[in-house]
Amino acid sequence: MIFLPLIISFIISFLISFLIIKFGHLHQKFSYDHDLTGVQKFHTESTPRIGGVSLLIGLFFGFFIIESSSLPLLILISLLPVLIIGLSEDITKSIPPSIRLVFSFFTAIIAITLLDISLSSIGWEWFDLNILNIKALSILITIIMIAGVSHSTNIIDGFNGLLLGYSQIVLFVLLWVAIQTEDSLIVSIVLSSIGSIAGIFLFNFPKAKIFTGDGGAYLIGALMSIICLMLVNRNDEVSPWFALLIMSYPVFETFFSIYRKKFLRNISPGVPDGIHLHMLKYKRVAPLLMGKRNRDYKRNAISSVLIWIFITPSILPALFWWNNNLIMICSIILFCIYYLWVYFSIIRFKFGLGSKNINE
Repeated sequence: MIFLPLIISFIISFLISFLIIKFGHLHQKFSYDHDLTGVQKFHTESTPRIGGVSLLIGLFFGFFIIESSSLPLLILISLLPVLIIGLSEDITKSIPPSIRLVFSFFTAIIAITLLDISLSSIGWEWFDLNILNIKALSILITIIMIAGVSHSTNIIDGFNGLLLGYSQIVLFVLLWVAIQTEDSLIVSIVLSSIGSIAGIFLFNFPKAKIFTGDGGAYLIGALMSIICLMLVNRNDEVSPWFALLIMSYPVFETFFSIYRKKFLRNISPGVPDGIHLHMLKYKRVAPLLMGKRNRDYKRNAISSVLIWIFITPSILPALFWWNNNLIMICSIILFCIYYLWVYFSIIRFKFGLGSKNINE
């Protein structure tokens, strides 16, 4: 039964999430997010942040029943470093981002070693022959890709359902392309991933009773990047730029955040600030839509919906032209322009004069 991995992973993830919430009083001292202050805190109640456990266990059972391949279980082994360091941060709240990034590199190295998914082509002959043809450089670029995506999904994990909803959109696109290429193994892996994420999503949106935490956010980013690389490597007709397009929101959010902090605000890229795009949606756009019904969790959830609506048009080309390098590259460029236009439109609306007042 093709949908069995989805069903199993959903049931397990749902049950584990339920048990974490139900017996929260037994572990709340170390697993709850008690800190409700800070520029990146938008919840008003102490909430368990170990949803990564639900995701991993759901994936394990969903992957376990996939027949005729050990690759799904090798994916789980690859994901363990980011889950472990993410959960360590969720419990101790004291793991520096640099250490978490190092563990993302470990996950990437393990995935490349076990799954043989180093990038071999981007459709540019000179680059393929002179750069990617050198195995060490190919592996290095792939490590940076997986670790970078893992880190970037953690950055956008700011509101109820935001990351989980975004990842479901990406996974459904991956599912569509896997079906088009008749890659049954990737179809099963994606279905199991969808089920596991859906199981916790029901407790995370619209009101969050559990958070994915850093463990879940890093795990989701690494999982999606690994699936993307597997799909591209196993199917020559799939454009490698297709993978970058569907991951362009967290990736560009990360690069732009570094630029914004370093050059526009003159602060360290590692210092949290309150003006990521999803935060601006929360502060300026969601209140306009809600009027007087400004309950915190509803405003939080609406902000996530606004981001889903924002990114969906940019991903649509991947459904139709996933095998066309030129269209994928043009779509990525258009998304970057689209992102900047929306971002600075909101900034101007709030501050009046654009990027010059971004420090306020």
